[in-house]
Amino acid sequence: MRSGGLSLLADFKQLGALPSAHRRGYQLEALLEQLFRRAHFRVDRNPAIAKPRQTDLVARYGDTWYLIEAKWLNEPADIDVFDTVRSRMQRAASSAVVGVIISVNGFTPSAVEDLRVHRNRGPILLFGEEELTQVLGTPRSLVNLLHMKREELITHGRVHLAAAPKPRRRRRPATDLPGAEVRLLDRDLQPLPYVTSGGGFGEFAFVQELPDVDWAFGSGSGVSLDVPVRPFNENGIVELLYGLNSMGWTSTEPRWNIQQSGANWHGVGAREFARALRAWRQREKRLDDAHHTEQATYFDTCQGGGFYTLTASIAVHHFRPVYDCRLSFQLPGVPVDLQPIRHLFEQFDAEAFSYFRPLSSPAVVRHHPEGRVALNVVGFVAQQSDLDLEEADGAPAEWVTGLVVRNPHRGEDGRPSPEEWPGLVEESELLLCALRSHHQLGETKSEYHLYSWEYARTSDVLVLRAVADW
Repeated sequence: MRSGGLSLLADFKQLGALPSAHRRGYQLEALLEQLFRRAHFRVDRNPAIAKPRQTDLVARYGDTWYLIEAKWLNEPADIDVFDTVRSRMQRAASSAVVGVIISVNGFTPSAVEDLRVHRNRGPILLFGEEELTQVLGTPRSLVNLLHMKREELITHGRVHLAAAPKPRRRRRPATDLPGAEVRLLDRDLQPLPYVTSGGGFGEFAFVQELPDVDWAFGSGSGVSLDVPVRPFNENGIVELLYGLNSMGWTSTEPRWNIQQSGANWHGVGAREFARALRAWRQREKRLDDAHHTEQATYFDTCQGGGFYTLTASIAVHHFRPVYDCRLSFQLPGVPVDLQPIRHLFEQFDAEAFSYFRPLSSPAVVRHHPEGRVALNVVGFVAQQSDLDLEEADGAPAEWVTGLVVRNPHRGEDGRPSPEEWPGLVEESELLLCALRSHHQLGETKSEYHLYSWEYARTSDVLVLRAVADW
């Protein structure tokens, strides 16, 4: 068997060719020992924890001990294997012992049901071949998968097993998410669900405010945190938004961008983002040659400072599978209370070993244009006043806080771009700008110009705040 930096998964695939079941089982135990060690467990092989009965492996992570039994039988494991593991768990001196049964050929339905019904006799977690190959390929995912299996069994009375049918979740309505407190309007002040712009692929977002995570008391710099998540499909992304909202990480002004070949759709609000995702047929029926995948980018701020971006690649298919999804945070520092982030990892099957990394360059880059750059306005971003102001007809006063303008630095038909202008947005037909000096909605100005721009980069996204004035 190979070791070192070579693939555990490749070693596992070779074991299936061994004719001897006894030798195959012994080699599987050795492979599992390597797996748990690479996942940073403390491992003992053939330990005395359950004497006089023999146990394959015992692994410890933190204060929890895992009693591991590996089986590679010619048929699915049955209830007698569970009874053996329960007996060994009862002989263990510690009550913080969790059983783990790994069966390459799976488990009988009656055994799985018995485990669910008698879960009060001690938690036993099951791994079939599909999940075993998953953690052999990415050992760092083992900790989180064990935690999720235990949570499902104890809290919800479900046996988490890849080969078992998953409980169906109801399709959550977008109306349960917070809606935007701003309105997008066209040039004639008619409301828009989102802004449709010419453009292509390139993960970026236009934002109203951009937190500077370096702006804090004391020396040092901000930190980043990248969290890969695994939503199964479009509804999984909406579920992720619900989770972020339940943790207080969804504001009333998140910005988002959905990209296709030839078109981009820019919007405001978590509720509006979910609706736009689900209306993909309506959006893309106007495209002559839609790509088989669209990209979504979502930006929002965090309580206590900082922000995050969410990116996802979604198939243009009625199942709407998600190929890749990542959360990327920029924060003023490492939080003292890490529980909200741990909760996020557990709830959305995120990678267990992610790291805070200090930013090696300024978090926000700022520039002013040389000379006056006039802007062609095609729409407005409007918001009701926080003051008790009313229009003449008694309606609440609305103020223009942003503009939708034609990109003055678009590569194909604009003026030459300054070197400082971020090239990722050169293909975009339109820009959404923050307005430096607000004015009431009915007092549109005859001329606007580009005042400044600033941007930050997460691992996946360019976040651009262009500022206009009049």
